[in-house]
Amino acid sequence: MSTPASDIIPAAHARSAWAAGIDPLREAFPHHVDRLLRAIAFSHIASLPVPVFIIGGPRSGKSTLARAIGDLAGELPRPPIARASVSGIKQAVQPGAPLIVDDAAPASSRARPGMFDQLEGETYAAFHSRLHEPSIFVATGDQPISELSASRIITIELPARPRSLRVLKAVSSEPAIAGRRYVASYLHQQAGDVDVDDRALSIAGHRELDNLRRLGAALYAGDEILRALSLEIPATPATTWLHPDDQITWAVRSALRYLLELGGQLTQAPNETAGWPIGRIDEHHIYLRPAEALSFIRAAHGNETLSIRAIAGALRRTRLLTTDTGTIPMRIEGRSVRVWRISKSILG
Repeated sequence: MSTPASDIIPAAHARSAWAAGIDPLREAFPHHVDRLLRAIAFSHIASLPVPVFIIGGPRSGKSTLARAIGDLAGELPRPPIARASVSGIKQAVQPGAPLIVDDAAPASSRARPGMFDQLEGETYAAFHSRLHEPSIFVATGDQPISELSASRIITIELPARPRSLRVLKAVSSEPAIAGRRYVASYLHQQAGDVDVDDRALSIAGHRELDNLRRLGAALYAGDEILRALSLEIPATPATTWLHPDDQITWAVRSALRYLLELGGQLTQAPNETAGWPIGRIDEHHIYLRPAEALSFIRAAHGNETLSIRAIAGALRRTRLLTTDTGTIPMRIEGRSVRVWRISKSILG
């Protein structure tokens, strides 16, 4: 159902609310806010593929941060959780809504493995779990988490005491809370209309892929949303949020499109001639000449030393390069050259 015109939030009002709600948050948690904002923006169009665990003591500000995430994510009234257990938390899930569980992993808990590890295992190992259904799942606690579990999700470890109580109180002030909730309403209205990269959405939603690839794609899509709505205009490229392998495949895709726009041609037959042959094409594959594409890929990636081997490795790991070796021989304009055999899906 469309939003009545009278209820549409003006962009200028949303940007003012953003400043009121986000500036205190950024001052209190400067090392974590940029990533969280992109995760939250993504959660307004699809479920974030990994949970967010905030670890810290009673005075660390972990509950304040969790509440702020809830404000921005459009949290509903929190459902009661009968007991601090995986099953109890799963029962509290409301599909498509944020799930914020404060003190899910208290130091006093005797759960083995620890609650954070149990919850991460539930979201990672199970192909389908109720913990996949919230738009964003946030849990706090002061239990430790294993290095493996922490590496596969968004893990925020806070110091025992905040840098400033004044700054922390500013996050919980009425103007800041109201600003974040206003922004949540704006994102709820507008995020779904942003033209987000389809490949990023596909990667983020693919449960068989590596969690860090899925998270990187979600953060990239969240960054696209914030840029499109003029809420954040960062200096760094959006692709910096992608997994390193996807940063390279995005560069290959950008370079290939640019080459074709410049007049590069993909021929179809071994002896077909062209003004600027950059490779060949058939029903399923693009046969791209590294010699023609390398400088353009490096420019798109922002790394002038990016090697052909590194590019081939990233394409192979992301299942876009369909050969075991880096390049294969192919005849183009009657001459034998080396090419990458790349899935046509790279063009989207």
